[in-house]
Amino acid sequence: MAETLVLERIVEAGRKLFARQGFHATGMRQIAKTAQVSIGSLYHYFRSKDELFLAVVRRAFEERLAQARALMRQGLPAPEILRQVLFVYFGTIAQDPETAQLLSRVWAPEDAALWKKLGALLEEYARAIAGILEEAMAAGAIRPVHPLLTAYALLGMAGAVTLRAAQKDAVAEEFRRLGGENLAELAWQALRPEKEAR
Repeated sequence: MAETLVLERIVEAGRKLFARQGFHATGMRQIAKTAQVSIGSLYHYFRSKDELFLAVVRRAFEERLAQARALMRQGLPAPEILRQVLFVYFGTIAQDPETAQLLSRVWAPEDAALWKKLGALLEEYARAIAGILEEAMAAGAIRPVHPLLTAYALLGMAGAVTLRAAQKDAVAEEFRRLGGENLAELAWQALRPEKEAR
């Protein structure tokens, strides 16, 4: 139990600092201080700053996947699942500038070596989304698509809008406000069953 709490404090400290300062400007000693753990404890859990950053990103992705799966278990129609997932995603970005900054750093990482590692994590996330799409196809809720290609297309669409929504101007504010609804509609137009497209 105590180990879980320490790990949670470290990941949360990393999330805040990476979001506020970026990857390069954040040091492991600063993360340890913010998490109120020794530098030795920090390195016990994470061998490098890269590893901690990936853990922070993984947590953000897993929260969104859990939400999508919970909506599917409720038996909601596919367009409503899309709408709710994207609405919550962009609602979080709109209400929490730190999350907006963190997610924008995922789509435009500061470090080329880190991008390769993020690519592996994005592949894992895309495959999980592809699994959800396969379930939706099997239930006849969406048209037949290439699940992995479609997952990457959805991620790319959300990523591009996230990058722009993380800025601090009127357009970014509009993207944060309308992003979920607009992207859900675009995605549904591409995925809805052919019988509904007529």
